This record gives sequence, structure tokens and C-alpha cells, in this order.
Amino acid sequence: MSENLHGQSVLLDGLVPHWVGLERNGQGLIRSKGRDSGPVVQVIGGRGAGKSALLNALYEAYHNRLPLAHADLAAPGFGHDSLAGLSENETPNSSPVTSLLYLLSDQLGLKVDRFGHGLQFRRLSVGLLVVSAWQPVGITEEAPGRPEGLRAAERRLFEILRADSIDQQRRKEVVEQWLDALLPAVSGAVGVPIGLDPMFQAVARTARELLLAARPDSGALRWWRDQLPMFTGDGLQRLLPFVRGFRGMADWRQKAEALLVAAFLADIDENYGWRRRHNDAPYPLVLLDNLHTPQGARLLTVLLLAYQQLPRTTRHVTRPVIVASSLGDIGADSVTALPDATAATVRPPGGHAGGPQVLRLGLPPVRHEEILGMLSPLDCPRHLPLLVERLSGGRPSTARLLADAAAQLAPAAGGGLQMADFVALLDGTASGDLTARLLRQLLPVPHMRERLTLLSAALDSTAARRLWSLRRPDDDAFRCVREAAEHLDTTRWDLRPWPTAGHPTPFVADRALRALLLLRLRAALAPEDWSQAQRRLRSSYEPPDPALPPSRQQADYLHHSLALGEANLVVRFLHQRFGQDGLHEWLATVNHVCAAPLAPEASVPQVPTTVVQPLELARCPSCTDPTAEHVHLAINRLVRALWRQSDPLTVPQDECVERVESALSTLYEHVVENSTLQRAHREWPKRLREGVQAPDLPISEGPGS
Repeated sequence: MSENLHGQSVLLDGLVPHWVGLERNGQGLIRSKGRDSGPVVQVIGGRGAGKSALLNALYEAYHNRLPLAHADLAAPGFGHDSLAGLSENETPNSSPVTSLLYLLSDQLGLKVDRFGHGLQFRRLSVGLLVVSAWQPVGITEEAPGRPEGLRAAERRLFEILRADSIDQQRRKEVVEQWLDALLPAVSGAVGVPIGLDPMFQAVARTARELLLAARPDSGALRWWRDQLPMFTGDGLQRLLPFVRGFRGMADWRQKAEALLVAAFLADIDENYGWRRRHNDAPYPLVLLDNLHTPQGARLLTVLLLAYQQLPRTTRHVTRPVIVASSLGDIGADSVTALPDATAATVRPPGGHAGGPQVLRLGLPPVRHEEILGMLSPLDCPRHLPLLVERLSGGRPSTARLLADAAAQLAPAAGGGLQMADFVALLDGTASGDLTARLLRQLLPVPHMRERLTLLSAALDSTAARRLWSLRRPDDDAFRCVREAAEHLDTTRWDLRPWPTAGHPTPFVADRALRALLLLRLRAALAPEDWSQAQRRLRSSYEPPDPALPPSRQQADYLHHSLALGEANLVVRFLHQRFGQDGLHEWLATVNHVCAAPLAPEASVPQVPTTVVQPLELARCPSCTDPTAEHVHLAINRLVRALWRQSDPLTVPQDECVERVESALSTLYEHVVENSTLQRAHREWPKRLREGVQAPDLPISEGPGS
């Protein structure tokens, strides 16, 4: 799985091996005197950052080499086929947390080749059995689905446990009768979610030994007695009212879940006695994908509560290494950049090391140098890394898919990969639509992928609703656009509004995602449908009036006009505004307008035609003399060249860049205060050659340095 793991070696080959005590790609134990208990690590990143790939790599590296468990908190059945039918709904006797504890303890209980027998979960087994199977008195009578023999056994057990004086032999007989009646009725009737039956049977076997032990208040049951001081009696007597707490209000259930997690942690510590610690046995590794989901957030809250509830001690405590992935902002103050992380930056939550904490590590975007490394085996065009970087948006998974597509294309190219062949994979003119594959990876939900593809042409929500009403008249446009906007806001895309807009623009503000969506939309729509869509979007804004000050309405109207191919209209208006607006505002409008997508018929990158017909000059109100005509021609060259260079599949073209440079040179000769244009004349060609596109070309006041 190394293909998506660029920049993650700090965690894969440094921190995790140090924490678990076992090399990732070797058999050697990492012996560390006084090794810390396992930490809780939350790996943060955006869409396609390689979070799941990292967890998969850890799973493959440590499978059958140490106690290992994994779960996907966003997938049905936590990502396990055997649990595909597992319900996510709460029931009186179960919750997502208890279901997850069944799964994790089952996986950690498997035999590991070099580790010996699997981990045993005595405390947790007793707690899960009672929570899953026990029906408090009164409720038993209202449970018609439970076999009569089981209900009778529950009544007898309740009566004997509430007695002031308990005959231990009689108690043992009644507990055994309850267990004998319970196990045959496990499927559905006792509250165990479907799919967990085999795990429940294993839990019940472990708990049976403890409940029928000669000393009923020792070991695991004593632990439960000590954890439930608010109740009276021995461990089992206190566990039964504990079930009422689990079945009660949300805050009581959360506390009960935290105690079950604390039992899970205490059991792991008990498994690491003197011999295993002396032999530096590897620590358990728990991998949790998608911790940002509601289930994940709930689990994290309960987990940290559990660490708080465990008693502080000066002795060494063994805790599992928990590595979880989350969608999130890597720039948040609480997030440590992965390259800066060391073993010294983390201490385990709770225990002897202090209060609860989570080490939050941010996965960095894939860098230009790493993209060069992906493409290094290929004889590729000079600008291919730039194209991969632009369309990946720094996402390792997308960059890897693009690099793999180039590698598959290279042998067929015979003598070296040609840029035109690679572009054909993305613009829909070649078979094996690469853009569609990339979007399926980034937007796996089909209806959201389709929705955002159409809405990617919009600059704001109002225009998006108008476009949706045009193309999907039977749908609720407000709801569809709102849901699309919520998806963009809540799923951690790299949302960066255009710097030239002065307002949130465009609707899809993730640069790379929008580029791919527009490529897909352009390939899917016939030219007449594209024109219809752009006209509907343009109708959201007032037509530009040279007599009015510059505004977002004018810039947005011209943006869609250019997407319609109406470059002459755009040039005329910009000529009329030239010299009236401040040059900073005028260049910002040019930047904004020229970020318009190319129309389908102009989708093949090429140097644009810049010939202006005499009739067009005659139509321009500002072309009153030959000098003004020179300005008009310069604006025409500037607009058409920048527009062409803004296409996501276009790499820097010398002729286009030279036309931009020439146009800006002409323009700053025709204004008195020209320092802003001088700066653009100096900066824009340089940035264009580096691959920067409208609307991100820099605009500064004054000549600068």
C-alpha cells in the first residue's frame, strides 16, 4: 500500500514501530527501557490525504505479528463483511460502542504466531454479557419475545441476588440455570444485535467461568465491585443495577459505556504481566478509520472518559496503541504537522502519565518533489508533474492515480509519453475516462457526484439554484443545492474562495475538485446544453454598465459571458472600464473573468486567435482613435491568452505568456499612474510560466521590488 503513503514514513517507520515495539518491515523487536504506554493518535487530513491507506498499510504490516484490531466507523458492520447486517440503531441492550467492543475484543483475542495465545477480556466479558443479556425485573415481564424459561431464570436470579443472606451454592445453581437458559436464546431474543452472535457466545463462555467461580467476588467481578461504589453488594449484585444505567438516559448510557471501555483497557493491561513486559512483547494495535463520524466522535468521548476513570498508579501500565483517522483541518492549533512529530511529543492518556490527551497529527499534502518521485520511472513531458499537482490538489491518492495512468500510457506511446495523449485521458476524448475515475474516488456517493458536477459551473448558491431548476425542473432546487453546499462544508475539502471576488466564490471552492468536475461537465454536455447552462447562470447577474462602479455582479456576468465564448463583449467592457477604475480593481476583474471555463468546442488547448475584425473595433465605444484601438487590441490579447492559460489541462505555453507580457507592456504605456501594471507586467508572465492560473495571479499596488 506504499503507493499512497508519500510523506508518512515518520509515522509508519518511526513512531508506530516505537510505540508497539516491533519493526514494520522486519522481525526485530524494538527494545526500549521504560517504554511508554500506547498513545491515542488521531491522524488528521482532508479528502484523499491517504488516511485510510495509512491504516491499511499498518494493518498489512502487523497482521498476525501482534494483537491487532481494525474497524471503519463509517462503514456498515465497521467494514467487516461478517457484520454487514449489523444495525447502527440504539437498543435498550446495545449501542454502537458495545458492538465495537465485541468486535475489537474478538480480534485482539485471536492467536498471533509470535505472540502466543490471544488477549483475554475477563472484565469486559462479564460487563458485555450482563448489558446484552440481562433484563431488569419488570421489564422481563414485558418482553414477550423472550422464552418463558429464560424469563423464569431471570426472576429466580433477581430474587436470590436481592436477598439479605445468600447461600453461595444455591446462588451458583441459579446463575448456572440462567446461563443455560440464556445461550440457546441468543439470536435476537436477548438483545444481541444480529451478526454478533458468535462473539456473544465467546463472551458468554468467558463470563460463565467467572460467574460460576468458587469465589464470586474475586478477579473481574471484584473489579466491577470497585468501579460501582454507588451500588451495594458484590460485583454481580452491583452489575445488575448498572444495566439500568445503560438502559437509562443518554448521560447514564455514556457513563456505562465508559466503564465498559475502562474494562477493555484494564483487561489489556492485565494481559501484559511481568513475563511479557520483560520480553518486550509488542503492544496491541487498534486501527480506527473515520473517527470524525458521529459514531467516532462518541467513541472518542467515551474513550477519554474511560482513561479518566482508571485509577492513577505509579507502576507501569500497558495501554494499546490506538491510531485513528479523521477528516479535519491540518492547520488547526491542536494539530502537529506529521513531519514535526516525534515520540517525545506524546504521552498516553490517563494512567501514570497525566490527564487524557490525544496526539493529533496532520497529514501534509503531497509535495512537488514527491510527485516527481512518482513519475521518475517515466520519460514524461516537462510539465506533466505540474498537471498532476494541479489536478490532485495535493491529495496523495489522486496524484497516485494520475501517475499510474501516465505509467500505463507510456509503453503504448512508444519512445516517450506525449502530453496530448495524457490530456486526452482527462478531457473525455480517449477511452478509459480518467476524470470519471478520479471523481468516483473523491466523491463515492453517486448522487452527490452528479449534483456537484452540474453545480461546479456556478459561482454562488443563487446561480446554482437557477441552474438546477433549468436542468432538473422536477427537483427541489433549494434542498438539492443546500445539501451540496453542506457536503462541501462538512467533508473537509480545501475550500479557498477566489482572491479576486470579494465574496464566497465559486460554489465549489476546492480548486482541484472544481477543475475535475468542470472537465466532466464539459465532456458530458453538448455545446448547445453548455451554452444554455451558462446563459442561465449569467442571468443571475445584472448586465454590466460602464457608467456604474465595478462590482461582483459585473465580474460574474462577464465570467459567464467568456464561458459562452463571447470574448468580444468582455473585451469591449474592459476597454470601457480601463482608466476609469483603479488599476488594482481592473486587474482583479480581468483575473476573475479569465478564470472562466472553456466552452466544449474550445476544449483542446491551443494558442488562441487574437485577430480583431474592424467591425468589432467600430462597435467599441472607447475606440475613438488609433491610440485607443491599440489599447483595445492589447486587452483582447490579454483576455484571450489568460483565458486559454486558465484551463486546467493547459500547461504554460510560451506564445500565450508572451502575448500576456506584450499586452501588459502596451497597457502600462497608456496610463499615467502605471506602477500596478508594471508590477503585473513583471509578475504575471513569471507566474504563468510556473503554472499559476487566473484567478490566482498576484495583484499588488506599486512597483514593489
